Amino acid sequence: MFKRIALIPVLLLAFLGVANPAPAQAHEPRHLRILLTNDDGYTSAYLQGLRQKLIEAGHEVTVVAPDSDVSITGTAINAKFGTTLQATQKEPGVWAVGGSPSDAVAFGTRVVFAGNPPDLVVSGPNPGENVAATANYSGTVAATITAITGGIPAVAVSVARSGGSFPSADQSIAFAVKLVDRLAATSRGAVLPARTALNVNYPVTPNGKVTVAKLGTSLPFSTDYTLDSAACATCYRILPLPATAPDPVTDADRTLLAAGNVTITPLDGNWEAGPATATIIRLRLNALTP
Repeated sequence: MFKRIALIPVLLLAFLGVANPAPAQAHEPRHLRILLTNDDGYTSAYLQGLRQKLIEAGHEVTVVAPDSDVSITGTAINAKFGTTLQATQKEPGVWAVGGSPSDAVAFGTRVVFAGNPPDLVVSGPNPGENVAATANYSGTVAATITAITGGIPAVAVSVARSGGSFPSADQSIAFAVKLVDRLAATSRGAVLPARTALNVNYPVTPNGKVTVAKLGTSLPFSTDYTLDSAACATCYRILPLPATAPDPVTDADRTLLAAGNVTITPLDGNWEAGPATATIIRLRLNALTP
């Protein structure tokens, strides 16, 4: 009798997928309604390439993207009530929005997809990786955060650079389609868990591994400033400052991407510090009064 009772928790854990979870099983092919955006503008060759491949895979794709390159705008969004935002339908299934990637997603979900939200928002592919702390400033990633804030699952796709080129761009597009197809085939109901986005980065030279990675905390490139009196007396030119130290996080996306892994990092858009930090702050401030 004891043995039979003792087996119950083990069987329950196995059923829930907690103990030694088995790979998710694919179901019948499912074609998704996708809002496709980016931060490089709706005419980007990378976006257009991914659009075509997603359509060929059977998905219904509507582009709602900025009308120009607005890279490195982070989570900027026009929420100044009473102001205007220009949005133009360039052709069937293609909208250009005068604003940030977050503006494009907000407009797309509320107007273009009014009353019937898309199954998935896909942002990219972005020419240039968005790993570690750079994700905080990425318009590509910010579009997905806007999507999950509105309850829509999302995927951001970026491809690593080699100098000034992106030799694996076509491979990143093919992988993005495979990923979307896999998510569609292994989901029942929502494509991803609630308030979940995936930050995907494709390496210059893939090593054959796809890894669910942690979000690093470093900046691969930060900014330096040098006085540029030729421009104006108080002007400083902004220059890149490459990082020289490795990322301190174990299994960080930045580290694994540099090693040739395709990295996939789940994001929830929550900037709240963890419970341990909150406890320390609470103890330090417990005597503070208004």
